[in-house]
Amino acid sequence: MDKAVVVIAESEHGELTLASLECVEEGREVADRLDAKVQAILCGSGVTPLAETLAAHGADRVTVVEHEALAQFSADGWLQALAPVLLQAHPALLLAPDSGPARAWLPRLAVRWRLPLVGCCMRISIVGDGYPEVIRHTYGGACQERLVWPYATLICAMLTPGVRGIDAPRHGRAAEVAVVRPELDPARFRDRTLRTLPADPRTVPLSEAERIVSGGFGTGGPDGMALIKQLADQIGAALGGTRVAADRGWLAAERFIGSTGQIVAPKLYMAFGVSGAGQHLSGITGSETVIAVNSDRTAPMLKRADLGIVGDLHQILPILLSKLRALAVTDASSNSGEPAAPTDSSVVHRTLEMTP
Repeated sequence: MDKAVVVIAESEHGELTLASLECVEEGREVADRLDAKVQAILCGSGVTPLAETLAAHGADRVTVVEHEALAQFSADGWLQALAPVLLQAHPALLLAPDSGPARAWLPRLAVRWRLPLVGCCMRISIVGDGYPEVIRHTYGGACQERLVWPYATLICAMLTPGVRGIDAPRHGRAAEVAVVRPELDPARFRDRTLRTLPADPRTVPLSEAERIVSGGFGTGGPDGMALIKQLADQIGAALGGTRVAADRGWLAAERFIGSTGQIVAPKLYMAFGVSGAGQHLSGITGSETVIAVNSDRTAPMLKRADLGIVGDLHQILPILLSKLRALAVTDASSNSGEPAAPTDSSVVHRTLEMTP
Protein backbone atom coordinates (compact mmCIF):
# COMPACT_ATOMS: atom_id res chain seq x y z
CA MET A 1 0.00 0.00 0.00
CA ASP A 2 1.20 3.53 -0.84
CA LYS A 3 2.45 5.66 2.00
CA ALA A 4 -0.04 8.32 3.00
CA VAL A 5 -0.07 11.45 5.08
CA VAL A 6 -3.53 11.34 6.65
CA VAL A 7 -5.34 14.59 7.45
CA ILE A 8 -8.45 14.78 9.61
CA ALA A 9 -10.75 17.45 8.15
CA GLU A 10 -13.53 19.21 10.01
CA SER A 11 -16.56 21.15 8.83
CA GLU A 12 -18.83 23.77 10.40
CA HIS A 13 -22.19 24.95 9.09
CA GLY A 14 -21.70 22.99 5.87
CA GLU A 15 -18.24 24.35 5.08
CA LEU A 16 -14.71 23.11 5.69
CA THR A 17 -12.88 24.97 8.43
CA LEU A 18 -9.87 27.03 7.39
CA ALA A 19 -7.80 25.07 9.89
CA SER A 20 -8.62 21.86 7.99
CA LEU A 21 -7.48 23.35 4.69
CA GLU A 22 -4.26 24.51 6.37
CA CYS A 23 -3.66 20.92 7.51
CA VAL A 24 -4.25 19.60 3.99
CA GLU A 25 -1.71 22.04 2.53
CA GLU A 26 0.79 21.30 5.30
CA GLY A 27 0.26 17.59 4.64
CA ARG A 28 0.85 18.18 0.92
CA GLU A 29 4.29 19.62 1.63
CA VAL A 30 5.20 16.73 3.93
CA ALA A 31 3.87 14.15 1.46
CA ASP A 32 5.99 15.59 -1.35
CA ARG A 33 9.05 15.17 0.88
CA LEU A 34 8.11 11.53 1.59
CA ASP A 35 6.96 10.77 -1.97
CA ALA A 36 3.59 9.88 -0.46
CA LYS A 37 -0.09 10.60 -1.05
CA VAL A 38 -2.33 12.91 0.98
CA GLN A 39 -5.47 11.21 2.26
CA ALA A 40 -8.07 13.48 3.82
CA ILE A 41 -10.71 11.94 6.09
CA LEU A 42 -13.88 13.96 6.48
CA CYS A 43 -16.46 12.98 9.07
CA GLY A 44 -20.09 14.14 9.16
CA SER A 45 -23.46 13.93 7.47
CA GLY A 46 -24.08 15.26 3.96
CA VAL A 47 -20.47 16.42 3.60
CA THR A 48 -19.51 14.47 0.46
CA PRO A 49 -19.65 17.58 -1.81
CA LEU A 50 -16.82 19.10 0.26
CA ALA A 51 -14.40 16.49 -1.13
CA GLU A 52 -13.88 18.69 -4.20
CA THR A 53 -12.53 21.52 -2.02
CA LEU A 54 -10.14 19.15 -0.23
CA ALA A 55 -8.82 18.00 -3.61
CA ALA A 56 -8.32 21.60 -4.75
CA HIS A 57 -6.06 22.21 -1.75
CA GLY A 58 -3.87 19.15 -2.22
CA ALA A 59 -5.66 15.93 -1.22
CA ASP A 60 -5.03 12.89 -3.47
CA ARG A 61 -7.64 10.71 -1.77
CA VAL A 62 -10.68 11.73 0.23
CA THR A 63 -12.46 9.30 2.51
CA VAL A 64 -15.87 10.59 3.59
CA VAL A 65 -17.27 8.95 6.74
CA GLU A 66 -21.02 9.52 6.48
CA HIS A 67 -23.65 8.87 9.15
CA GLU A 68 -26.66 10.81 10.42
CA ALA A 69 -25.34 10.48 13.96
CA LEU A 70 -22.23 12.42 12.93
CA ALA A 71 -24.15 15.53 11.86
CA GLN A 72 -23.24 17.05 15.23
CA PHE A 73 -19.91 16.39 16.92
CA SER A 74 -19.53 13.61 19.45
CA ALA A 75 -16.13 12.48 20.74
CA ASP A 76 -17.44 8.94 21.16
CA GLY A 77 -19.00 8.99 17.71
CA TRP A 78 -15.88 10.25 15.96
CA LEU A 79 -13.70 7.76 17.80
CA GLN A 80 -15.94 4.85 16.85
CA ALA A 81 -16.26 6.01 13.23
CA LEU A 82 -12.66 7.02 12.53
CA ALA A 83 -10.58 4.41 14.33
CA PRO A 84 -11.36 1.59 11.81
CA VAL A 85 -10.77 3.94 8.86
CA LEU A 86 -7.40 5.05 10.25
CA LEU A 87 -6.36 1.42 10.82
CA GLN A 88 -6.92 0.69 7.14
CA ALA A 89 -5.14 3.87 6.02
CA HIS A 90 -1.76 2.94 7.60
CA PRO A 91 -0.68 6.61 7.86
CA ALA A 92 2.94 7.69 7.79
CA LEU A 93 1.86 10.86 9.60
CA LEU A 94 -1.46 11.93 11.10
CA LEU A 95 -2.41 15.64 10.96
CA ALA A 96 -5.41 17.36 12.52
CA PRO A 97 -6.39 20.93 13.41
CA ASP A 98 -5.63 21.92 16.99
CA SER A 99 -9.34 22.49 17.60
CA GLY A 100 -11.87 21.68 20.27
CA PRO A 101 -13.22 18.57 18.52
CA ALA A 102 -9.73 17.17 17.82
CA ARG A 103 -8.68 17.73 21.43
CA ALA A 104 -11.76 15.82 22.58
CA TRP A 105 -11.24 12.57 20.67
CA LEU A 106 -7.70 12.39 19.25
CA PRO A 107 -5.88 12.10 22.62
CA ARG A 108 -8.02 9.07 23.43
CA LEU A 109 -7.00 7.43 20.17
CA ALA A 110 -3.33 8.27 20.81
CA VAL A 111 -3.46 6.66 24.26
CA ARG A 112 -5.24 3.60 22.89
CA TRP A 113 -2.64 3.12 20.13
CA ARG A 114 0.34 4.39 22.19
CA LEU A 115 1.21 7.11 19.69
CA PRO A 116 3.04 10.40 20.31
CA LEU A 117 0.55 13.30 20.24
CA VAL A 118 1.81 16.88 19.79
CA GLY A 119 -0.34 20.00 20.03
CA CYS A 120 0.29 23.72 19.37
CA CYS A 121 2.29 22.83 16.23
CA MET A 122 3.57 25.65 14.05
CA ARG A 123 5.27 23.56 11.38
CA ILE A 124 5.54 19.86 10.53
CA SER A 125 8.27 18.61 8.24
CA ILE A 126 10.56 15.70 7.42
CA VAL A 127 14.30 15.88 7.99
CA GLY A 128 17.13 13.52 7.08
CA ASP A 129 15.97 10.16 5.70
CA GLY A 130 12.42 10.43 6.97
CA TYR A 131 12.57 11.70 10.53
CA PRO A 132 9.37 13.56 11.55
CA GLU A 133 10.12 17.05 12.86
CA VAL A 134 7.72 19.39 14.65
CA ILE A 135 8.16 23.04 15.64
CA ARG A 136 5.66 23.98 18.36
CA HIS A 137 4.79 26.70 20.87
CA THR A 138 5.69 26.10 24.52
CA TYR A 139 5.29 28.05 27.77
CA GLY A 140 2.15 29.77 26.56
CA GLY A 141 3.79 30.89 23.31
CA ALA A 142 6.83 32.43 24.98
CA CYS A 143 9.20 29.81 23.50
CA GLN A 144 9.41 27.45 20.57
CA GLU A 145 10.38 23.81 20.76
CA ARG A 146 11.84 21.51 18.09
CA LEU A 147 10.97 17.82 18.34
CA VAL A 148 12.41 15.05 16.15
CA TRP A 149 11.39 11.37 16.28
CA PRO A 150 13.21 8.24 15.08
CA TYR A 151 12.81 7.14 11.49
CA ALA A 152 9.31 5.97 10.45
CA THR A 153 7.69 6.76 13.80
CA LEU A 154 3.98 7.51 13.42
CA ILE A 155 3.04 10.70 15.26
CA CYS A 156 -0.22 12.61 15.65
CA ALA A 157 0.33 16.35 15.15
CA MET A 158 -2.29 19.05 15.74
CA LEU A 159 -1.61 22.22 13.73
CA THR A 160 -2.40 25.59 15.34
CA PRO A 161 -5.20 27.30 13.34
CA GLY A 162 -4.03 30.34 11.38
CA VAL A 163 -0.34 29.49 11.67
CA ARG A 164 0.23 29.21 7.91
CA GLY A 165 -2.85 30.46 6.07
CA ILE A 166 -4.10 28.86 2.87
CA ASP A 167 -3.14 29.22 -0.78
CA ALA A 168 -5.50 29.72 -3.68
CA PRO A 169 -7.33 26.47 -4.57
CA ARG A 170 -6.35 24.62 -7.73
CA HIS A 171 -9.76 24.18 -9.30
CA GLY A 172 -10.05 21.13 -11.50
CA ARG A 173 -7.60 19.10 -9.44
CA ALA A 174 -9.10 15.62 -9.00
CA ALA A 175 -8.97 13.22 -6.07
CA GLU A 176 -10.12 9.66 -5.51
CA VAL A 177 -13.25 9.82 -3.33
CA ALA A 178 -14.54 6.94 -1.21
CA VAL A 179 -17.60 7.02 1.04
CA VAL A 180 -17.68 4.89 4.19
CA ARG A 181 -20.93 4.36 6.09
CA PRO A 182 -20.08 2.93 9.52
CA GLU A 183 -22.54 1.15 11.78
CA LEU A 184 -22.97 3.41 14.79
CA ASP A 185 -25.32 3.33 17.75
CA PRO A 186 -25.95 6.91 18.93
CA ALA A 187 -27.49 5.55 22.12
CA ARG A 188 -24.01 4.46 23.17
CA PHE A 189 -22.51 7.94 22.74
CA ARG A 190 -21.70 9.39 26.14
CA ASP A 191 -21.56 12.90 24.72
CA ARG A 192 -23.38 14.76 21.98
CA THR A 193 -23.66 18.25 20.58
CA LEU A 194 -27.21 19.57 20.35
CA ARG A 195 -26.36 22.49 18.06
CA THR A 196 -23.50 24.83 17.21
CA LEU A 197 -23.95 28.58 17.56
CA PRO A 198 -22.06 31.09 15.39
CA ALA A 199 -19.02 32.46 17.18
CA ASP A 200 -19.26 35.84 18.91
CA PRO A 201 -16.51 37.99 17.31
CA ARG A 202 -15.88 39.65 20.68
CA THR A 203 -14.90 36.37 22.32
CA VAL A 204 -13.82 34.09 19.45
CA PRO A 205 -10.16 33.03 19.58
CA LEU A 206 -8.11 35.33 17.34
CA SER A 207 -6.74 32.33 15.45
CA GLU A 208 -10.31 31.56 14.28
CA ALA A 209 -11.51 35.13 13.60
CA GLU A 210 -12.37 36.12 10.04
CA ARG A 211 -12.04 39.86 10.82
CA ILE A 212 -9.66 41.50 13.25
CA VAL A 213 -9.26 45.15 14.21
CA SER A 214 -5.93 45.76 15.89
CA GLY A 215 -4.44 48.63 17.88
CA GLY A 216 -0.84 49.41 18.74
CA PHE A 217 1.22 51.95 20.64
CA GLY A 218 -0.02 54.66 18.29
CA THR A 219 -3.53 54.45 19.76
CA GLY A 220 -2.12 56.49 22.64
CA GLY A 221 -3.86 54.70 25.49
CA PRO A 222 -7.19 53.26 26.66
CA ASP A 223 -9.23 56.01 24.96
CA GLY A 224 -7.71 55.21 21.59
CA MET A 225 -8.21 51.50 22.16
CA ALA A 226 -11.87 52.20 23.00
CA LEU A 227 -12.28 53.71 19.51
CA ILE A 228 -10.69 50.57 18.04
CA LYS A 229 -13.19 48.44 19.97
CA GLN A 230 -16.12 50.49 18.66
CA LEU A 231 -14.97 49.82 15.11
CA ALA A 232 -14.58 46.11 15.85
CA ASP A 233 -18.14 45.97 17.22
CA GLN A 234 -19.46 47.91 14.22
CA ILE A 235 -18.09 45.52 11.60
CA GLY A 236 -18.42 42.30 13.63
CA ALA A 237 -14.68 41.85 14.12
CA ALA A 238 -12.48 40.52 16.90
CA LEU A 239 -10.32 42.95 18.86
CA GLY A 240 -6.56 42.42 18.82
CA GLY A 241 -3.39 44.41 19.20
CA THR A 242 0.33 44.47 19.70
CA ARG A 243 2.40 43.24 22.60
CA VAL A 244 3.26 46.84 23.50
CA ALA A 245 -0.45 47.62 23.93
CA ALA A 246 -0.97 44.47 26.01
CA ASP A 247 2.05 45.18 28.22
CA ARG A 248 0.62 48.62 29.02
CA GLY A 249 -2.73 47.15 30.01
CA TRP A 250 -4.68 48.64 27.09
CA LEU A 251 -5.51 45.16 25.81
CA ALA A 252 -6.07 41.74 27.39
CA ALA A 253 -2.81 39.77 27.46
CA GLU A 254 -4.31 36.87 25.48
CA ARG A 255 -5.33 39.19 22.61
CA PHE A 256 -1.94 40.37 21.40
CA ILE A 257 -0.76 39.22 17.99
CA GLY A 258 2.73 38.16 16.97
CA SER A 259 5.22 35.32 16.91
CA THR A 260 5.16 35.17 20.73
CA GLY A 261 1.40 35.73 20.93
CA GLN A 262 -1.48 34.81 18.65
CA ILE A 263 -0.86 33.70 15.05
CA VAL A 264 -3.79 34.84 12.90
CA ALA A 265 -5.01 34.44 9.33
CA PRO A 266 -8.19 36.52 8.97
CA LYS A 267 -9.87 37.55 5.76
CA LEU A 268 -9.63 41.18 6.92
CA TYR A 269 -6.95 42.64 9.22
CA MET A 270 -7.14 46.33 10.15
CA ALA A 271 -4.20 47.88 12.02
CA PHE A 272 -4.40 51.29 13.67
CA GLY A 273 -1.29 52.80 15.19
CA VAL A 274 0.66 49.57 14.63
CA SER A 275 4.22 50.25 13.49
CA GLY A 276 4.75 46.70 12.24
CA ALA A 277 7.61 45.21 14.25
CA GLY A 278 8.98 41.96 12.89
CA GLN A 279 7.46 39.77 15.58
CA HIS A 280 4.02 41.32 14.93
CA LEU A 281 4.24 40.97 11.14
CA SER A 282 5.21 37.31 11.51
CA GLY A 283 1.90 36.77 13.28
CA ILE A 284 -0.26 38.07 10.40
CA THR A 285 1.42 36.45 7.38
CA GLY A 286 -1.74 34.48 6.52
CA SER A 287 -4.03 37.54 6.43
CA GLU A 288 -5.86 37.99 3.11
CA THR A 289 -6.53 41.75 3.15
CA VAL A 290 -4.55 44.14 5.36
CA ILE A 291 -5.60 47.76 5.95
CA ALA A 292 -3.27 49.99 7.97
CA VAL A 293 -3.57 53.53 9.32
CA ASN A 294 -0.44 55.15 10.74
CA SER A 295 0.91 58.67 11.08
CA ASP A 296 4.44 57.49 10.23
CA ARG A 297 4.74 57.01 6.46
CA THR A 298 7.90 54.88 6.98
CA ALA A 299 6.15 52.33 9.24
CA PRO A 300 6.76 48.72 8.07
CA MET A 301 3.03 47.99 8.50
CA LEU A 302 2.21 50.37 5.63
CA LYS A 303 4.51 48.38 3.34
CA ARG A 304 2.73 45.17 4.31
CA ALA A 305 -0.76 46.67 3.83
CA ASP A 306 -2.96 46.24 0.76
CA LEU A 307 -4.41 49.66 1.63
CA GLY A 308 -2.24 52.04 3.65
CA ILE A 309 -3.36 55.42 4.93
CA VAL A 310 -0.99 57.99 6.39
CA GLY A 311 -2.87 60.01 8.99
CA ASP A 312 -3.96 60.45 12.59
CA LEU A 313 -6.18 57.57 13.62
CA HIS A 314 -7.91 59.81 16.20
CA GLN A 315 -9.19 61.93 13.31
CA ILE A 316 -9.86 59.10 10.86
CA LEU A 317 -11.63 56.65 13.18
CA PRO A 318 -14.53 58.94 14.23
CA ILE A 319 -15.23 59.77 10.57
CA LEU A 320 -15.07 56.11 9.58
CA LEU A 321 -17.38 55.10 12.43
CA SER A 322 -19.96 57.75 11.52
CA LYS A 323 -19.97 56.66 7.87
CA LEU A 324 -20.32 52.97 8.76
CA ARG A 325 -23.15 53.69 11.21
CA ALA A 326 -24.97 55.73 8.58
CA LEU A 327 -24.50 52.91 6.10
CA ALA A 328 -25.86 50.39 8.62
CA VAL A 329 -28.97 52.53 9.17
CA THR A 330 -29.52 52.76 5.40
CA ASP A 331 -29.13 48.99 4.99
CA ALA A 332 -31.52 48.33 7.87
CA SER A 333 -34.23 50.56 6.36
CA SER A 334 -33.81 48.98 2.91
CA ASN A 335 -34.19 45.52 4.45
CA SER A 336 -37.63 46.39 5.85
CA GLY A 337 -36.48 46.62 9.41
CA GLU A 338 -34.35 43.46 9.39
CA PRO A 339 -31.07 43.76 11.36
CA ALA A 340 -28.19 44.85 9.18
CA ALA A 341 -25.41 42.34 8.59
CA PRO A 342 -21.89 43.29 9.67
CA THR A 343 -20.19 45.46 7.09
CA ASP A 344 -17.92 43.39 4.83
CA SER A 345 -14.30 44.15 4.05
CA SER A 346 -15.00 45.66 0.62
CA VAL A 347 -17.33 48.27 2.13
CA VAL A 348 -14.76 49.16 4.80
CA HIS A 349 -12.11 49.39 2.07
CA ARG A 350 -14.20 51.79 -0.02
CA THR A 351 -15.24 53.85 3.00
CA LEU A 352 -11.63 54.34 4.08
CA GLU A 353 -10.65 55.36 0.57
CA MET A 354 -13.36 58.04 0.61
CA THR A 355 -12.51 59.26 4.12
CA PRO A 356 -10.72 62.65 3.93
